[in-house]
Amino acid sequence: MDTAQLLKTYELKTPKVLTAEPQVSLARFSPCGKLLVGGGYDARVRRWNVAAEGMPELPALEGHHGWVEGLAFRAEGELLFTADSWGQICCWSAYIGDKPAVKWKLDQAHDGWVRTLAVSPDGKSLASCASDRFIRIWSAEDGAKKFEFPQSEFGNLCFKYAPDGTLLTGDERGIVRHWKADGTLIRQFDASSLYLLSRLQDVGGVFSLALDKEARTLAVGGTKPVNGGTVVGVPTILLFDLATGEQKQKYDLGTQNDCYVADLQFHDDGFLSAVTYGTPGQGQLIYLKPGEPAPLLTYKQMQNCHSLSWHPDGKRLAVAATNGGSNGNGRPVDKDGKYKGNNSPIHVFTFPA
Repeated sequence: MDTAQLLKTYELKTPKVLTAEPQVSLARFSPCGKLLVGGGYDARVRRWNVAAEGMPELPALEGHHGWVEGLAFRAEGELLFTADSWGQICCWSAYIGDKPAVKWKLDQAHDGWVRTLAVSPDGKSLASCASDRFIRIWSAEDGAKKFEFPQSEFGNLCFKYAPDGTLLTGDERGIVRHWKADGTLIRQFDASSLYLLSRLQDVGGVFSLALDKEARTLAVGGTKPVNGGTVVGVPTILLFDLATGEQKQKYDLGTQNDCYVADLQFHDDGFLSAVTYGTPGQGQLIYLKPGEPAPLLTYKQMQNCHSLSWHPDGKRLAVAATNGGSNGNGRPVDKDGKYKGNNSPIHVFTFPA
C-alpha cells in the first residue's frame, strides 16, 4: 500500500471514547475481536463488548491485589492471563462470557511488580518478567514453572515472543537480547542511546518492542533522555535487522517534553504505529513506514497515551490515554471534600472496511 492510500485508509476521525475510572494501565483487543480488555489501577480487569452496539462494559474480573499491568491472551481455550504490581499472575478461562473462572493463580509468581506477560506462539507457555529481574516461563495450562532465566543485573521492562518461539527482552539500560527458549543468548541489540544516568537516577531504558509481520524488523521504543529528576527526553524509536542486529533507522519523535514511546505495534499493511506520553499532559499517536525518513502522521489530540491495540480485523484501533488536567496529587478536592482521581479515556478509532 502506498503512502497516500495508507493515510486515506487509516485516517484518524472522531473516535468512540470509553471511559475507565479509575485509570487503566493498558487496553488490548482479544484475539476473537469481541472484547477490549483493560488492566485497572484499582486491581480490576475491565472488559468492554466491542461486538455490541455502543461497546457496553461487562462485569470486571476481580482477584488481583495491585495495579494490573500485564495482559496476554491465548486464543485456544479462550484463556486470559493477567498480572499485577504485587507479583501475582492469574489465568482466566471463558473470559468472554458473563462468568469467567480462575483456571489457576500464582500468588507470588515474582517478588514484585510484573512488567509484561506474553504467550508463546504455540500457546503452551506463558512468559513473565518483573522488578525482581527474573524472566520466568510457565505452563499456560496449569501455571507450573517450566524454566527460569538467571536473575539479570539490570531489570527487564518488556519482552516479546518471535514467531519461531525465541524471546526478545529489553532492559533498563537500553540493551535488547534475543534468546532461545532454553536461555541461550543469540545476540544483543545496542539501544543504549535510550538510557542515561543522571542525578544518581537511571533514566530511560527499553519501554516497548514490536516485530513486523515477516519478523525481519525489530522496533525498539523508549526515550533519548535529557536529564533525571523531573524526567524529560525525546521519544525515540530504533529499527534493527532482527537477523543481524544492525541498526537500520532512528526516529526522534517530538520534543523533550514528549518523553517516552509507551507502546508499539506493526500493522499487517506494513506501517508501524506508536504512542507517546510526556509532561505536562503531552501525548502522540504516530504512524511510521520503515524506510521513510519522517513520520507519516502525528496526531496530538490525546493526553499521555500509554497503550495501543489494533483489532484483529485491522480496522479498529484502541488507544488508552489519561484525562485532561491530570495533575496527580496536586489536584484539589471537589466541593464535597473528595479527591477526584484520574481516568482513562480509551479512544476507539474505526476505519473503512
